[in-house]
Amino acid sequence: MESSLPLRRAPRIKRFVIPISLAIIFALSAAPFPTQPAGVAEAASTNTNSYNSVYYRQTGHYLRDAFLNYWLMNGGVNIYGYPITEEFELGGVPVQYFQRARFEYRPESTRPWKVELTHTGSLVTEGRSFEQVTPAVVGERTYFAETAHSLGGTFSQFWLNNGGLTVFGFPISEEIQENGVIVQYFERARFELTSQGRVQLGHVGAELLSRHVAAGIVDPALAGAQNRPGYQMSFRGNATVFNANWERVIELNKGWGNLPRDYVGRGLYAAAPADLRLYGRMARVTRGNRSVFVQFIDVINWPDIPYVRSKGIVIDLGQETFEALGQYNGGRYEVSFDVFWPGEEP
Repeated sequence: MESSLPLRRAPRIKRFVIPISLAIIFALSAAPFPTQPAGVAEAASTNTNSYNSVYYRQTGHYLRDAFLNYWLMNGGVNIYGYPITEEFELGGVPVQYFQRARFEYRPESTRPWKVELTHTGSLVTEGRSFEQVTPAVVGERTYFAETAHSLGGTFSQFWLNNGGLTVFGFPISEEIQENGVIVQYFERARFELTSQGRVQLGHVGAELLSRHVAAGIVDPALAGAQNRPGYQMSFRGNATVFNANWERVIELNKGWGNLPRDYVGRGLYAAAPADLRLYGRMARVTRGNRSVFVQFIDVINWPDIPYVRSKGIVIDLGQETFEALGQYNGGRYEVSFDVFWPGEEP
């Protein structure tokens, strides 16, 4: 991306919000709407729910706040799969089940967004006995004294490249065959070797949920698909002003392929998670009882992304947006935006 665009970086906000990795421009279409009072949700010690949410129709469940942040920034669907329950409390701990994992919100945790990963691999293999090995017999494989198991070959490469000990934990078995497939269990995962020689992650989160529902530990209603919301995504946060040469920015986006060549519109700037793939999507930005419709296009340059991620910036809007949403006297104010479903633009 071109790096000569002006970028006014927002000050760090102290409230708990979704991280930002992509700046975007909006095309303006103003219209007033009644709306609920704006605000920013804080991370609670016993509840991570907030207005910041994404609905995944693949499984019919929401991801919110800390769990959404962690999921987006640490592998997403490729590592953890989609959510298969809503967030709920289990033994006083907020948890959420995913196809390949279970998240736990622990206020005392030092991990990103205070999210711990359940030892799903250990739980789904409870009662099974895997033969342990000694360093003398593992050869070139890596030996882990903590569990007396080893790791090598394709599984080792995948483990190292996708989070290693932090994400998957130690191996708790050697490579074994299950239903004609070579697999290996880890504290938080099961690796499976496909016929094409690729590694895929087993659905240990779904297996654990099935056991917990059958045992009466989890209410089956929590795994039921939720009704489709009016908007696919909803976020809130503080906004700061941004100024840019909008004709230039729009022309750059046409060159990048983010906008069609015949696009005509005014630019309004904001920041949102790149991981959500919002290029070309429509949203409604709201402050109080005023709203504008906008369309996302990219303006940030890559060197800025680590800074934006680290500072937890929610939204930066162009001055045109501030003026459309009400009187602007400098500083910051709170806004929300709701992202339309693809193909259902106003």
